[in-house]
Amino acid sequence: MSSQAGNEFYSISDADAQRDYVSVRRAAQWLGFFLPHLQPGFSLLDCGCGVGSITLDLAELVAPGHVIGIDLDESQLQIARASAQQRGLHNVSFEAGNAYALRFADASFDAVLAHTLLYHLNDQVRALREFHRVLKPGGVVGISDDDLATVAFSPDLPFWHRAIELWTRVMRHNGGNPFYSRHVRGYLRKAGFEKTAGFAVAADYYGTLQETRRWAAFVNGVYRSPDFADLVIGQGWATSAELEELLAQLQHWGENPEAFFALTYCAGVGWKQQAA
Repeated sequence: MSSQAGNEFYSISDADAQRDYVSVRRAAQWLGFFLPHLQPGFSLLDCGCGVGSITLDLAELVAPGHVIGIDLDESQLQIARASAQQRGLHNVSFEAGNAYALRFADASFDAVLAHTLLYHLNDQVRALREFHRVLKPGGVVGISDDDLATVAFSPDLPFWHRAIELWTRVMRHNGGNPFYSRHVRGYLRKAGFEKTAGFAVAADYYGTLQETRRWAAFVNGVYRSPDFADLVIGQGWATSAELEELLAQLQHWGENPEAFFALTYCAGVGWKQQAA
């Protein structure tokens, strides 16, 4: 999906793969660096909320404060709304929104979260300045994204190196930056956050047969999607036959009882300066 700003495109374009990938995420596992800074009664904006699995946990945490989740993908927002109803949460809402141009007035929120969003944008500072604008004085922002240079996998097979190379090319072509998050404290400071802290999140790992099968199925869905495959083949980065062979090896890897895959996320917290 387009970010509606420049040459940007959400690179995980297979909807089923995306939903399966993120729907199991929970705030306690993924946001340990951010949760201690939230309080009941906070107003919170979750940018790039997807299917809302983390957003709903935050709504429970800050109740009776209100949480708004925004995303560009209406199909994911529909899932998020249905999940909120199933969990009986009435202090959360979901709407279409663009991180570059938030509809909210200055100083509207106590907290803003962008989890796995800025990775896909080509102007992280621009989005962070919008987050700074809508935060109240003293408000807090939490940012977390994977850093593709931190990938670890076993067995050390050539197809994984090739798969990561292709993903890096696709991300850069689509306007994203798969290596920016290690610099998140610097980006936060450029956006106006004078006080910052950096963290690492080790929540994305696959170390059982069920998990490696799920990871292999996710990667397979992404790499077979027309937006990915047509781009890779059209740019001459790989042939159709090579892509098929890579995905065959991926499926075989997913069945290997010794397989392991992990990816570290770099995260940051920033505080808007208190009013004088």
